[in-house]
Amino acid sequence: MKCPTEALPMMRCNQILDAAEQLIESQGIVSFKFSQLAKEVGCSTGTLYKFFERKEDVLVCLFLRSATSNHLPIFINKYPDLTAQEKVLLPILFTFETIKRSKSFFTLRSVSVNTMVWQLASDEKVDRFKKRINAFWGWFTDSLNEAVAKGELDATPLQVKELVQGITFFLTGSLTQFESQLIAPEYLSNRRETCYRHLARLMGQYKWAKPLTPELFDSLENRSSSFFDKHYRDHMSCSACSALSCSPANSEAPCLHKKVSAA
Repeated sequence: MKCPTEALPMMRCNQILDAAEQLIESQGIVSFKFSQLAKEVGCSTGTLYKFFERKEDVLVCLFLRSATSNHLPIFINKYPDLTAQEKVLLPILFTFETIKRSKSFFTLRSVSVNTMVWQLASDEKVDRFKKRINAFWGWFTDSLNEAVAKGELDATPLQVKELVQGITFFLTGSLTQFESQLIAPEYLSNRRETCYRHLARLMGQYKWAKPLTPELFDSLENRSSSFFDKHYRDHMSCSACSALSCSPANSEAPCLHKKVSAA
């Protein structure tokens, strides 16, 4: 199922995804049905099938539309003097900023990466999804390699790979535990402070020219929060998702580093 490329079909697709997002936030993913989505949009189920072959397509597209990578090139363009170390931290802070503003993002993120879901999506959606997931890992890898090249970090290729894994595994684990709301409060400390301490300890195992400090973390967090306050919904669209699908054959990670004009 090909994603729309023209303005009017894109607009219709966004309307469908907006309605799907509202349904999921009010009823949850389990109760989400195509027939109800068609009713909310005011169209036939046949119209829905012109855009999405099945429910899994909608879930994958909702995640891609909300993905933090939609915002990364815009932020980099706005702050071109960011250090490579700050670029490493951006996807982490952006993920927490997105979760603060979206009731469904954590659920979509958790469900979409499950092989029982994404493997059931149509081929084009699976292809886009894989590229975006790998682009997320590619962002960390490219930023750490940039840090090595600029002398901000002294690390071997293996150490870079290990640090990428450590950061990504930390992010996945912390999101799962904090957002599940299953853990009793006495077992968890403040999420923001916990995030900083664990990241500082993880990154501190490697030879950075300048260590991660609370001041640096606070500064980048404040800029990220201000950016999301102003632009959060601006880049949650089919067009933003399509703009990042710029490499048909390979990982699209390099595309995230291209400068684009802020809309």
